[in-house]
Amino acid sequence: MARLTVDTAAAENGARSFVFCVYVSGHGWGHATRANQIISDILKLPAQHKVYVISNASDFIFQGVIQLGAIYRQAAIDAGVVQPLAYTVDRDQTISNLKSFLERRPETLVSEVEWLKQVKADCVVCDAPFLPCAAAAKAGIPAAIASNFTFDEVYKGLCEGDELDQEIRQMVEITIDDYRNCDLLVRLPGAIRIPSFDDTEQLVPSTPISTTFPSDIKKGVVNGKMQLPCTSQSNVRSKRKNSTYERRIVDVPLVFRKYRTEREQVLEELGIPRSVYSTHKILLLSFGGQALGKGGWVDPLPQGWICIVCCAPDGVTLPRNFYRASRDAYVPDLTNAADVVLGKLGYGTCSECIGHGTPFVYVPRPQFIEEYGLLKLMQDQGSAVELKREDFEAGYWGEAIELAATLSGTCDEPGRLVGHNGGQIAALTLENFVIEWRQSNRSVLDQVTEEESTLIPVAI
Repeated sequence: MARLTVDTAAAENGARSFVFCVYVSGHGWGHATRANQIISDILKLPAQHKVYVISNASDFIFQGVIQLGAIYRQAAIDAGVVQPLAYTVDRDQTISNLKSFLERRPETLVSEVEWLKQVKADCVVCDAPFLPCAAAAKAGIPAAIASNFTFDEVYKGLCEGDELDQEIRQMVEITIDDYRNCDLLVRLPGAIRIPSFDDTEQLVPSTPISTTFPSDIKKGVVNGKMQLPCTSQSNVRSKRKNSTYERRIVDVPLVFRKYRTEREQVLEELGIPRSVYSTHKILLLSFGGQALGKGGWVDPLPQGWICIVCCAPDGVTLPRNFYRASRDAYVPDLTNAADVVLGKLGYGTCSECIGHGTPFVYVPRPQFIEEYGLLKLMQDQGSAVELKREDFEAGYWGEAIELAATLSGTCDEPGRLVGHNGGQIAALTLENFVIEWRQSNRSVLDQVTEEESTLIPVAI
């Protein structure tokens, strides 16, 4: 019988190189931006790990980590959420896509298991597709979630008391079961309840949600924790029958991308004259392509302001005092250069606003439940001002922008400031997780190796 051996001494010293397969949802840029930070920190570890990044998002968004050595593979690995606009959800199409994805689940699962074995994967990390968690279990390797939410709660949040609710709940149970194949949750700031690891209602907000948070919840740094990183035991049992690893939740500090280029250089490269940016305040519109000018408004900016627009389609003519950022612009540079950011409550935008101390004006998207954990994060660690959707679309931005500009953009209690090294801590946590999981599950690894040896001749 061919045995899989673990060099314990090398592993304990962090010397062994592992193969990490990081599955990243194609829904929104926030998953990719934070995954990129964690991937880059994994690649910087002394052990020189190998990283595959798998997503149905374009490789364009992963170019930074590809240049560092990550290997990209495009695959349909999650159903995501359909958003006609940055702040709306198409409920019917989202449910239809999830149903179709689950119908293809058996063949997709077989394909992913085969691929994981082919690349000799040591660990699956999900942000936050659910099917790869089940694939990892069938491949006999550990799996972890690195996210502030999982899609079961997002889909559950689409229940509206109609005939679709029963079907939604049945599909939600499948997603939870897949997530339960993970033995580690690296929980990012701004989290909502993640049922596959924590089925209590103590983490706020939970579903059903409210924008009013209970006053009896002790205010911590993030996620109700008083210090970070913080390790706790999951109160939900693993789906893996033979696993002996104690499932854990590790709350980590902020995972975000930091700016690289100084403010003046960024603005000048955008073609904004010094005479303009030195005499005007700057708004960053972090979601573009929103039919700017539709509805007849002329200038939504307060007097003395200019605006930089991300992702504005080439065919869109921008209003006066608006400047177009290039498609490949490094958004943290723009966030650092801006006085205020206007966008949606997504993890990438929130974390980068907090990390750079930039006040935030947000357009609510109440159908997307992740928003409520991020709103609490912004209230505790940053500065956030609501701009109603109808006011955004009508061009009535001025009052919200001017109010945000008076705020600090950061937590006003030094003792509760969240750390900015979440990516490094997440990378080290994942590395140690693989070492500990392998030591704890040697019998499982031996069984997988024995099964493979009956199919593949092994040279003795």
